[in-house]
Amino acid sequence: MRSILRFEAGPPFLHSRVPEAPVESNLRIAILLEMLEEVSRATEPEQAVQAYSARIGRIRPIDGVVSASVRNLPPGQFKITRLGRVLEPGGPFRHRIIDPWKNWERLPIRSGGFLGDLIAAEEPRIISPLDLHDDPVLGSDFADMRSCLAIPIFDGGKVLNWVFQFKRDADGFSATDLEQQLLSVNLFGSMTKNLVSIDQIRKLNDRLQQQFEEVARVQQALLPKANPHIPGLVFATSYLTSEQAGGDYYDFFELPGGKWGILIADVAGHGPGAATVMAMLHAILHGHPGLADGPARVLAYANDRLAAAEMERSFVTAFFAVYDPATRVLSYSRAGHPPPRIKDTRSGDVSILDGDAGIPLGISAGERFAQHDVALRVGQTVVLYTDGVTEAFNAHREMFGTEGLDAALRKCTGEPDCVVDSVHAALFQHTNSRTRDDDQTLVVLKVIEPEGKSAA
Repeated sequence: MRSILRFEAGPPFLHSRVPEAPVESNLRIAILLEMLEEVSRATEPEQAVQAYSARIGRIRPIDGVVSASVRNLPPGQFKITRLGRVLEPGGPFRHRIIDPWKNWERLPIRSGGFLGDLIAAEEPRIISPLDLHDDPVLGSDFADMRSCLAIPIFDGGKVLNWVFQFKRDADGFSATDLEQQLLSVNLFGSMTKNLVSIDQIRKLNDRLQQQFEEVARVQQALLPKANPHIPGLVFATSYLTSEQAGGDYYDFFELPGGKWGILIADVAGHGPGAATVMAMLHAILHGHPGLADGPARVLAYANDRLAAAEMERSFVTAFFAVYDPATRVLSYSRAGHPPPRIKDTRSGDVSILDGDAGIPLGISAGERFAQHDVALRVGQTVVLYTDGVTEAFNAHREMFGTEGLDAALRKCTGEPDCVVDSVHAALFQHTNSRTRDDDQTLVVLKVIEPEGKSAA
């Protein structure tokens, strides 16, 4: 039980003696404080009702209480959501408790009787003297009660719930009691309504989170299970997801003549929508018979298919390349995607694999994309990435940027695994966080001498 502290404050000339409050008043305030403290910790409406009910009777003793609701019921029908009474004068209060928010369907539907008449009137009332011996709803439990306080509870401008307080004394309630209880019960009703809303939001968020996790699992299932074995190349890949399902995508395609298609793409936005577009792109490319026609034509084909879907405010940036192990020539096209970096493991230099950027996929049909060729050399490492890497922010809203990426590449040997580790370490140092606002994907390939050949 809390203690009530009394003190005087202010300049000496304003001091005046404060009369001591009666012990009974101090006790009532202590009970109120204890009740309010526990109610404030409630996360579910039933917890708040329990905390309130356990103490309010010690402040305003009554002999019985009934709560009823007409929510979503036809006129003339109601459900009793709570019933409690003192079995004998001065004894403890006993409740028949069934959480109405979790067990609404189990509560029987009632109609008529004393409660039905009061509910139909939709007015706060004091009823005295009271005779409930023959009442079909309350007679067996409240026959000894002689007065009642009927308190309507408003919700959205309508009376949807009721609290009925009972006493054995025929003169147990006054007009002042009705005024006070009408206000306090409705305020408490608003609080429980807020807890119901919070609980519903929490459950909805839990369901949404489960759905996001399921989408993320499906999304990641579409990614390659392992990196391909391509003569003259070694790979490392990394796919770090954000807190929501996203739209990063990378893939490898075995092509005729020993060539390989290499893709990295990024769908705008987050969540199930972005993951769905990513799955669409996966299906488009894996079902396209002309992947060997060259990167520019592949992107044009994917663009037309996505544009035909008329995805409002959705687009995809992509980099598609075809690598020929026989010539070490990388043919590539970009659709609004960041240009890859090239790390020369011999000199340590970092350069840009530049070229026409093109526009992202899915914005307008009929777009054509430029195609470029570059002859790679043994010892060069190509780093493909999505903008979740360069657009990672720190606490000061400063981006990691291409400067941070290039600095991380200069600090590593250029071996693909070293590139991934160095970029991850630099990102963590920049953001000081292991969570991400956007997916961060890396596809790193290094040119080596094929097995059986000596280094040039």
